[in-house]
Amino acid sequence: MSTYNPKLYYYYMAIMKSQQDIETLRHSSKILRGCMYMLEDNLKPGVTAAELDKLAIEYIRDHDGEPSFLGYNGFGHALCTSIDNEVVHGVSTADKIMPENGLVSLDLGVDYQGLFSDMAMTFVMGEVDQQVQRLVDKTKESLFAAVKTVKAGRKLGDLGNAADQVAKAAGLGNVLELGGHGVGYAVHEEPYIMHAGTPGKGKRLFENQVIAIEPMLTLGKGEVAFDESNEDGWTVRTIDGSLAAHWEHTVLVTKNGSEVLTDLTREQCQM
Repeated sequence: MSTYNPKLYYYYMAIMKSQQDIETLRHSSKILRGCMYMLEDNLKPGVTAAELDKLAIEYIRDHDGEPSFLGYNGFGHALCTSIDNEVVHGVSTADKIMPENGLVSLDLGVDYQGLFSDMAMTFVMGEVDQQVQRLVDKTKESLFAAVKTVKAGRKLGDLGNAADQVAKAAGLGNVLELGGHGVGYAVHEEPYIMHAGTPGKGKRLFENQVIAIEPMLTLGKGEVAFDESNEDGWTVRTIDGSLAAHWEHTVLVTKNGSEVLTDLTREQCQM
């Protein structure tokens, strides 16, 4: 779950205090990724966002977790469901219907025994133009380009630059008014992560720190309208109406690289 106001939502840096906390966070991530697979299986034209939200809540609680977005700063859903030009924070209401053709981004978080995981994926529904599929693929590529730079001692500018270079090379809009964040002991923690930057600049990464990297790219300019411009008070949309994609993973910083905690196979999510 992204945000655009770090002063409001970010409190402290998430550096895991023990190996047990890391194991608990791994389990939180396992619940989350398993839930995403379940939602993907149920993501069909005509299904409502409210139905997906209900399925997510049931799955997470059936696995002894809690949906971490539900009630967070007044958000009324467990699942953020964003369609087409909705970038993030889309509300999961009964009147939001999954399209036959288009993009659907799902953003979800899990609290398992006080350890928080967070991830988002964008799904292609039906038949879309080649440029739309390319948008989704390049957004995911942007995420993993940033992940590849992660290592204890590296700077946030390294991550941001790697993500931004993918967007620039593809000629896509990069949403820079929103960004990633620390995660682990809370839904949002320090540091705020912009998906652009200068290599070697910015805050340093530490071993056992946990971050959520989540680039958002568009087919337009990347400029967005926030809650004051929208009727539901949450959904962030592109100003020019262009389609948007959003990918996010929870990442553990290690001495020699990183572990992408939410990048698991279906088999790894079996419990």
